[in-house]
Amino acid sequence: MAVLLLTSHIQQVTTSRHNNKPYLPVAKPHFLPSLSTLLLSKRISSYSFKIRALNGDSDGATASEKDPRPFFPNLHTVKIPVGDRHIIVETGQIGRQASGSVVVRDGETIVYTSVCLSEVPSEPSDFFPMSVNYQEHFSAAGRTRQVSCLFAFLVLHKSGGFFKLEERTKDHEVLICRLIDRPLRPTMLKGFYHETQILSWVMSYDGLHSPDSLAVTAAGIAVALSEVPTTNTIAGVRIGLISDKFVVNPTTVEMENSKLDLLLAGSETGILMIEVGYCDFLPEEKHCLY
Repeated sequence: MAVLLLTSHIQQVTTSRHNNKPYLPVAKPHFLPSLSTLLLSKRISSYSFKIRALNGDSDGATASEKDPRPFFPNLHTVKIPVGDRHIIVETGQIGRQASGSVVVRDGETIVYTSVCLSEVPSEPSDFFPMSVNYQEHFSAAGRTRQVSCLFAFLVLHKSGGFFKLEERTKDHEVLICRLIDRPLRPTMLKGFYHETQILSWVMSYDGLHSPDSLAVTAAGIAVALSEVPTTNTIAGVRIGLISDKFVVNPTTVEMENSKLDLLLAGSETGILMIEVGYCDFLPEEKHCLY
């Protein structure tokens, strides 16, 4: 039920774009301006900024009051109810050159996902050319690493030192990449061979709201907003069993008392992926609720 409500809200947000914008051609040619045009535009924008600053100082009005137009005119923000709270979806501010990009927030956990695809289709095959990359950084949780210059020099000159400094992909990040890939791949149309890349970064993690289920939902929204033709919009939620009650997207503190760790991903028509982290003994009538 939670996945059904979430995907219905996502489809309402993305329906207008699909009705007004065709899928193919998948991309438009980009024209790069000349260097003189680029410098001239920068000079004009800096000059207009100085004029606004002078006007603000002269009569006491700020630049925002002088120019009421937003800095990002295509910014859209939507609140989607999930469980006992809302997740916030923003698009049009970051990654505007990507085919589709969203920033999804749950509490103070923020996940950014972008979708890009090739202009030229690949050779026809029985495997859809889609790659998924999910990354977490220490900075998302407010942690930093300090490495001395001598230590960095010694490590870089040893075999495999690159991975010691740059941090190779962790095992749970690979698992989350698979959680994103599994429900999305069956929704891709047959005969579509444009190479597609889905990148997901955890921008902030508050320690309470898990980013894995949020990354699945962010990927589903980003693909729905992109030019990739799909048959359904997908979303992901985590289900916990706390005090004999099923809780949608429980926090990490609530999961300490949960007897179930279940990650669901699907669309309005059905469930596409089930991942069970752990499950204590449940009677048969409980299983029927799934």
